[in-house]
Amino acid sequence: MCLAVTSRSFRLILAIVLLSGTAAVLADPPEPWLKGVASAILPGAGQASNGDYGDAALHFGVFAVSVYGALRYKDRSDWLDADERYDEDNNREFINRTTLHYDYAVRLASDTTLYSGYAAYRDARQRDNSGFRTPAPRESLGDLARAPFSFNYLSRPTTFIPLAVEVALLYHYRDSKDAYAIYRADDVSERDLHVFNLTANEMTAVGEEAFFRGFLNNEFSSRYGDGTGLAVSSVIFGLAHTGQGQTANALQATAAGFYFGWLHQKNGYTTGEGVALHYWFNVLAGAAAIHNGGRAELLHIQLPF
Repeated sequence: MCLAVTSRSFRLILAIVLLSGTAAVLADPPEPWLKGVASAILPGAGQASNGDYGDAALHFGVFAVSVYGALRYKDRSDWLDADERYDEDNNREFINRTTLHYDYAVRLASDTTLYSGYAAYRDARQRDNSGFRTPAPRESLGDLARAPFSFNYLSRPTTFIPLAVEVALLYHYRDSKDAYAIYRADDVSERDLHVFNLTANEMTAVGEEAFFRGFLNNEFSSRYGDGTGLAVSSVIFGLAHTGQGQTANALQATAAGFYFGWLHQKNGYTTGEGVALHYWFNVLAGAAAIHNGGRAELLHIQLPF
């Protein structure tokens, strides 16, 4: 349920630069992909390069406030580090209110960087799409945010069949000792966890699909063809995942990236269906982990391990 995002942005930006093979000298004006990378490093930078100063201030403001909030929560005495939060087998998690609020702030910061990178790239491509073999991205934040609740996407076999398979697997392993479980402190209710599951995964689905598919899959597919573009963007997606907690590991995320990227290409390089599938895939896994856990004291939850 928790994403390890501390080093993710730096790793994926490094991978983008290395894989692009482009000199570190900015063109004048910068190419769309450079504007996207700029905003993924510092939200709002690409928007400023596009001349959209209001959007630049908004993106940077949301990012700065969320980072400040994360640092404040991390400084509290009851914030839980990884050793306190996860068991040795990485299938049990303990969370208290301070750490839950920290997770909200970190999730907002990381997903703002991802969406901001996509938005800068999208807007630059819309202004001038000459020289690209793929269509310019057009989906707005509102379009992507509504996607998980669109019957048009949820009624497609490419969406509901993978979700049905996930439900069957989660149900089958619900009583297994290896099933992932989230335990909560006295200051966190089950409702708090469900609200986080529904809201934070909305940010994640929008941010990750916008960046890895709307930006990277589009850019690399335009440069190198659909097959290579799909492979490169999927590998970068995999490298951005650590496997800590309930997060997919690099191999699992790469496989998922291939499917999401294939959907993106199949749908004419639109991202909505991928956002819908990504959201409900994460929400179902999170709901199962909440169900498998319960209320516990930190000392008690860690002793068996």
